[in-house]
Amino acid sequence: MPVNRYHLVLLLLLVCGSCIEPYEPEINESQDVLVISGVVTDQPGFHYVTVSSSAPYNLPEVRPVSGCVVTVEDESGQLRVYEEQAPGLYEVNLESSFLGVGKSYSLYVVTPNGGEYRSEYDTILICAPVDTIFYEVQSQGTSDPAVTNYGIQFYNNLEGADGEARSFRWILTETWEYNSPFSADVIFDGHGYGFYPGYEMNFCYMTQQLNSLYTASTQALADNRLNKNALNYVSNQSPRLSYQYSLLIEQQSLTSEAYTYWDKMKTNSNGGGLYETQPSSTIGNIYNITRPDEKVLGCFYATQVKSKRIIVENTFDFDVTHFKCRLDTIYSLDDLGSAFPYYGISMGQPPPGPPWMTGANQCFDCQLYGGSTVKPEYW
Repeated sequence: MPVNRYHLVLLLLLVCGSCIEPYEPEINESQDVLVISGVVTDQPGFHYVTVSSSAPYNLPEVRPVSGCVVTVEDESGQLRVYEEQAPGLYEVNLESSFLGVGKSYSLYVVTPNGGEYRSEYDTILICAPVDTIFYEVQSQGTSDPAVTNYGIQFYNNLEGADGEARSFRWILTETWEYNSPFSADVIFDGHGYGFYPGYEMNFCYMTQQLNSLYTASTQALADNRLNKNALNYVSNQSPRLSYQYSLLIEQQSLTSEAYTYWDKMKTNSNGGGLYETQPSSTIGNIYNITRPDEKVLGCFYATQVKSKRIIVENTFDFDVTHFKCRLDTIYSLDDLGSAFPYYGISMGQPPPGPPWMTGANQCFDCQLYGGSTVKPEYW
C-alpha cells in the first residue's frame, strides 16, 4: 500500500465513565525529558527511530533532537547505523540477514550534548497469524432519546501455539472511499473561465493510520487464544462508511516487557491524556548509561509482524453522513471573490455560459478533504 513511510513513524511521537481526578505532577517547570522511540521488525526494509525533547508539561510540545548518533545492535554485536532523514527522525535500511525471529536487539543513541542512552535488549518472538477479522453493527444512544446513531465495531480472533508470543499490539490503518457532492464543468481563474465537460474530481480515497492504541495478552489464560478482541469502532456520523471501508490490521508480537509499556500507554491515552488522570509508572526500557537516575521516556522494542485486510461494502440498513455543500447561483464573474480558482456548474443554454452554480471548492474537488483520486490497488 503506497503510504508515506514518514507519516507512519510520526505516530511514535504522538503515543508517547467514572470520576476523573485531575493530576498535577510535581515537575520542575524548566525540566525537559528526552523521548526515544523505535521498533525493529522481522520485515526487511526501512526502520525508524525518533528522538525528541518533551517540553514542560504545562507547555506541551514535541521538539525534535537533531544531530544524534543512532545505532542498533544485535546480540552477536553486529551494528547498523541510522541516518537522519528529518529533524529528530532517523532511518536505517535493515536487510533480512540482520533480522530474525528469536534474535535480540538493543538501541544506542548519543545526543549532541554527549548524553549516551541505551535500551535493554528486546527479542523478536513468534507472532500468531491474524485469524478472523469481522464486525458487528452496533447502536449508540444520544442525548436525544429520539435519535440513535449506528456504526460497526471491528473484532479479531487469534490462536497461537505454545512457545509463541502471548502479548500483542495492533496497528490499524483505514482506507475509505468518499466523494465531493458535485462535478464541476467550469473553472474560474480570475481572468475568465474555462469549460471542462466531463471534469471529475469528486471520488477520492483517504488512507490514515489510527492513533488509538490496541493491546491484549493471553498470559493469564490457559490457552494462547483471543476471541472477539475489540478493535476500532466506525460511526455513521462520519462519511467513512459511505461506499467502501478497508481496515488493515498489523499484528505485532510483544515480549512481556514491551507489552507492559504499551498497555500502560493505552491506559493513559484512553483515560483522557497523560496528565488528566493519575498515571501509572509508564517506564520504558531506555536509560542513560552514565546517569541511570535520569528520566527517559519512550521505548525500543522488537517484533514479528503479521498483517491482514478486510474490506466492507456499504450494505447497511442505516444512513451514513456525507459531506454536505451549499451552492449559490451567480450571473456574473463580479459576483465571485478574489480567492481563485473557483469551481462551478454551468446552467446556461448552451453551456458554459451563465448562470453558474458555485460553492466551496471542496464541493467539487474531493482532494481538498485530504484524499487522493488514485484508487488503491486492492480496491
